[in-house]
Amino acid sequence: MAVTLKKLYRENAGAFKLSLSAGQDGINNVVSWVYMLEDEFIIPYFHGSELVVTTGMKCTADSGWLCDLIRRLHAHNIAGLVVNTGKFIHELPQKVIDYCNANDFPIFTMPWEIRITEMLQSFCVQIMNDQQESAIHDKAMRDAIQKRENVTEYTDTLGRFYDLDGPFTVFCIYLKQQTQSAVEENTNREYLLETRIRRLKQTRSLSDVHIGILNHESYLLLVLNNAPEQMICQIRDLILEIYAEAAKERQIFVGVGIQVNGLSDIDKSYNRAATAMRMAMYRGVPVVRFEDMGIYKILFSVKDEEILYSYANEMLAPLDQYDQKNHSYIELLKTYIHEDRSLAGTAEALYMHRNTVNYQIQKMKELLGSPLKTVEDLLPYQVALAIRDME
Repeated sequence: MAVTLKKLYRENAGAFKLSLSAGQDGINNVVSWVYMLEDEFIIPYFHGSELVVTTGMKCTADSGWLCDLIRRLHAHNIAGLVVNTGKFIHELPQKVIDYCNANDFPIFTMPWEIRITEMLQSFCVQIMNDQQESAIHDKAMRDAIQKRENVTEYTDTLGRFYDLDGPFTVFCIYLKQQTQSAVEENTNREYLLETRIRRLKQTRSLSDVHIGILNHESYLLLVLNNAPEQMICQIRDLILEIYAEAAKERQIFVGVGIQVNGLSDIDKSYNRAATAMRMAMYRGVPVVRFEDMGIYKILFSVKDEEILYSYANEMLAPLDQYDQKNHSYIELLKTYIHEDRSLAGTAEALYMHRNTVNYQIQKMKELLGSPLKTVEDLLPYQVALAIRDME
């Protein structure tokens, strides 16, 4: 939860005579902090989502400085720019306005007689107050997820942010990070993710959708309230786009929980999201949705993994022992089940002669002491193989 340009503008436009000149479609950009800038060389030190203020004094020597500045700010995911007009810049060039409108980059003007320091102080205080409000929200959401006893307290708090009777969906995001710089970079991407989701809400006119982003244990949680199915899929794609490099290097794993009705069941969506995230980690894939997990819904929900692996080893022990000296009967069993007990399909999948496959399957049945004929015969071994896939 973070303050947006829209909120800062709405609550300060009158006091500081702010005017939104261009880039209106970016008004929901999230703001992490406010900085004064008169030299573009400090831009690489910005993290992203900052609001920048300038007098444009360098425009007296370089008329194209402001255009170049805005392009660089936009490339660094800066939230927006406030130009103090009246001394060095009297009015915004049309090409600046056109660029900002084309790229949804908000640019504001403020007359010279307004004290920049007072505006900066006001904005910073408001951002800090919002950060404190976010901390209150985060604690209340953690209490709701963990089903703590202070129900009235966290319900009253979250009622300020969400439609408590509406549907909730939780995303559980795990990022592998080792260095402090990686932690800072991921924090910046959190701001960017919230900004992109707010833009998505705006473009689709989804004012009833509410979002929350918070850290819980070692995960990043994304909470969606009143979000339609299509938006959930779009947000999944947004996450993969924003964390594209991490996804490529298998450094991010996302679990998408089920949709539940009302805040009282949000713990179910969180637990399912965490389960799906675990499967994503085991499989080495960036995103898993709980609803698509099949039998793994049960297996990954078992907290005592020793029970699972003990069962799998018990069921497959005869084949394990035989495989040490002979054929790969584990692979044969897996393929036989996948091909729905078809000799021809199994032979083709394993590039073997049908008669050879038939002989080995008869031997495998003998080793297991099972006819492997019906679905009931195969199910215990299918479960055992699925457990092996979790390792």
